[in-house]
Amino acid sequence: MTKRLAVILIGLGLLTGAALPPTGPVPTEKPPAPADQPAVPAPAEKPPATEKSAPVPAPVPAPGPPPAEDVVPAEKPEDTPSPAPDVRLPGPPPPARGLPPVPGLQPAAPAAIRVQPEDSAQFAACQAELKTLGTVFETGAPIDDGEGCGMSHPITVREILPGIKLAPEATFRCETALQLAHLTRETIIPAARIALADKGELKAIQQASAYVCRNRNSVETGKISEHAYGNAIDIAALEFDKGTVPMMIAAQDDGTFPAAFQRSLNAAACLYFTTVLSPGSDEAHKDHLHLDVIARKSGYRFCR
Repeated sequence: MTKRLAVILIGLGLLTGAALPPTGPVPTEKPPAPADQPAVPAPAEKPPATEKSAPVPAPVPAPGPPPAEDVVPAEKPEDTPSPAPDVRLPGPPPPARGLPPVPGLQPAAPAAIRVQPEDSAQFAACQAELKTLGTVFETGAPIDDGEGCGMSHPITVREILPGIKLAPEATFRCETALQLAHLTRETIIPAARIALADKGELKAIQQASAYVCRNRNSVETGKISEHAYGNAIDIAALEFDKGTVPMMIAAQDDGTFPAAFQRSLNAAACLYFTTVLSPGSDEAHKDHLHLDVIARKSGYRFCR
C-alpha cells in the first residue's frame, strides 16, 4: 500500500514539474532533387526602380489578319493575261527618249510589196501550149524590181509564131504571150491577107513596150501599170514582106482597107485580152494598140 502511494506521488510530481519547450520542433531538410531532374531556378527578383531609369515600354502586339471583307483572293493562273509579245520591226532602233536624234539615222522603211507568185501548174500548161503553137521563147529568173514590179515566171519571146518575129524581143508573162499568139494566128494573119493582100505575108510584130516598171501612162503618181506585172504589150506596127503598116486612128467614116483592117483588129483583140486601148482612145494611146490580160471580177473586159 505504501509502495503504491509512493509511485502515485512520484507521478504527480513529474506531471506538475513538466514544462513545454521554448520552441517547436525543428523541421527536417528537404531531400535533394534526383540527378535526372534539373533544378528549377528561382525567379529573379525585380531590381528596384531608380529615379534615372526610364520606364520600359509595353510590347506592341503583332498585327492580326485583316477582316474577312478586306481579303482579296489571288487570281487564278489562267485568269492572268499573258504579256503581249514584244514585236519589233526590222531596222535601226528609235533614239532614246529625251535624247536628240542621231544624225543619219533613218526610220525603218515600210515593208516591201512582193511580187504575186504565179501558179506553177498554169505556167507549165501555158508553156506547153506555146510550144504547140511554135512560139520561140525561153524562161528566165524571177524579176523583182520593188513596189510590186516583176514576175515570178517571166519568159522572153523572140518569135510569136514560126517565122513571125517579135521585134524587139519581149519579156512578159506566159499568158500575155499566149493570147498574142492566138490573136496573131486567128485574126491578124487572116484579116491582113484580105485587107492588106498587097503587103505580102506577116514577118514581124513591132512592139513598143512589154515589161517595164512604171505607173499607168508613165505618170509620177497613180496606179501601177499592167506592164509592171508583165501583163501587157503595146503594138506599134506590123511588118510585112512589102512594107510596114503602123497602128493608126481608124475613124468610123474611113472606108479604106487599112482603116477597116485596124477596126477589125481593135474589135477582135477584145476576144483575147481583157483590156484593149485602140489608137486614139486617149491622149496616151495615139499611135499604138495597148493589150493586157488583167483579171477583173466576173470576167469583165474593157475595150475602147
